[in-house]
Amino acid sequence: MENPIRLTCKSVAEAVPEIASVLQQYPLSYGQGVETAIDEAAYLVSFVAGLPPDFNASHRQFLLDDSMREHMQTVLSKRIFSRTPLAYLLGETWLAGYKFYVNEYVLIPRSPIAFMIAQGFSPWLPRQQPIKRILDLCTGSGCLGILSAIQYPEAIVDITDIDHQALQVASRNIELHGLEKRINAVVSDVYAQLPSQQYDIIIANPPYVPVSGQSVLPSEFSHEPKHALFAGEDGLDIAKRIIFGASQFLDPQGVLILEVGQAAEDLQTSFPQHHFLWQELEYGGEGVCVLTRDECNNITE
Repeated sequence: MENPIRLTCKSVAEAVPEIASVLQQYPLSYGQGVETAIDEAAYLVSFVAGLPPDFNASHRQFLLDDSMREHMQTVLSKRIFSRTPLAYLLGETWLAGYKFYVNEYVLIPRSPIAFMIAQGFSPWLPRQQPIKRILDLCTGSGCLGILSAIQYPEAIVDITDIDHQALQVASRNIELHGLEKRINAVVSDVYAQLPSQQYDIIIANPPYVPVSGQSVLPSEFSHEPKHALFAGEDGLDIAKRIIFGASQFLDPQGVLILEVGQAAEDLQTSFPQHHFLWQELEYGGEGVCVLTRDECNNITE
């Protein structure tokens, strides 16, 4: 069957608006690494043309040959008619300026915690405080643990996931960034298989979508692993386990950075005696809180 998507663009400058225009003709959903049709078009063009994803005006006249145009048409057709997120079609995405390999065994990296890491978790961790050990729970692609290892070059980072296939993706990303000596990948159901160890920082971006939300999510989300999205009736089954167990694994001065997205209000309702400190996220996103060890110890079922 002939591909119904036909592009006429001959340069990068022509390709981005033409592809964005095509995307806008279909009921597609964004938010899995890119936010708009124009962003998605720019990323597809940069990938196929071999340009950096943040390419600038000097690249606008870069010429596209027939094979590049055909490649873009093929990807665009799959994106539109299968509703597969672009990151899965390309096999990679970027977060906080770093590239990560992805496939459908892991969520597409998009956590706002990435930008908190880049800021050194200021003001929650004094810049002079030595960070020796970090734990990244429910790691998926390994992106947050890897960004933490880059931000804290003296730290050892443990990343965990219950899914062996997700950890294979994470291991590939660890190798991509040359961090095999400082990042340990562990198969673990939250804390269950972890050895006794105290951490300066625990990062957790667990599944937090209520099971009931499965039917209302856009088709693009059906390509992501269900166990990485959904967590019980209120979406908080895993998040609560993370909070309840954190005090056993945090250093006395350590902190838990927990993302629960749209479930933030439900988490607060579940523990009315505790005032959660929700972060103002400069680059978008919602539902990220910071908890000390004492706070985690005081939050009970």
